[in-house]
Parts: sequence; structure tokens; C-alpha cells
Amino acid sequence: MTTEATRRPWSVTLAVVLVMLGTLVAATTAAGPGEAAALVLLLLAVCFWLAVRAGRGRRGARTAVSCLTAVILVVAAPFALDDPLYGGTTLLLAALLAVPGVVLLYLPAAEAYVRVRSGESGEEYAG
Repeated sequence: MTTEATRRPWSVTLAVVLVMLGTLVAATTAAGPGEAAALVLLLLAVCFWLAVRAGRGRRGARTAVSCLTAVILVVAAPFALDDPLYGGTTLLLAALLAVPGVVLLYLPAAEAYVRVRSGESGEEYAG
């Protein structure tokens, strides 16, 4: 049963959506033939799974999705910059989506939500 104290704040939901969209856009720039595409798709799948867990208030998943988002952006950078049609525009779009999502995961409301969900002592989250 969801109580008011454990209800997920809108910023966490938005953060999960932004991280997923940003990493998906970054992964599309690196999608192509070869081993790099397989690595990027694996990283993307793990990032999606961790983003969902971070949205449920898991502290470790929140840290891991932050690091993995940076890794995906770095791995996709050479592919995005070599694109003759769009250049680095797709990578910029990916960063403009994913980075604010990661920042939203660390706002005070999100921190309080994680604290309550993990059972740590401290003040209760109130909405």
C-alpha cells in the first residue's frame, strides 16, 4: 500500500523518463554494424533497468545509472561527431535530455524519497 510518505515525487518520475530518452538518443547515434553497437545496446538495456530501479528509490541504482549515463554519452561521442549529416547535434540532444534527468535524481525531494524507501533514519518525506 502506498502511503503519502512513500509516494514517488514527480521529479523522480521525470528524471527516469529523461535519462531513458537521453540514453536512447545517444545509443541511436552509436547503433550500427559491429561490436560497438552490441556494447551500446547492452549498456542501454542495463541503464534502462537501473533507471527503473532508481525511480523506485534504490540508492545504488541511482549512483549506477548516473555513472552509466556518462559512460553511454562518452561511448557515443565519437560516433555522433563522425556523423556527416547531424554532426554532434544528436549527442547534444542526448546530453540535454539525460543530464538534467541525472540532476533531478539528486534533488532534495528525491533524496528524501530514497531515504524513506531505504529505511534510513531521518526526517520523513512529506510529498
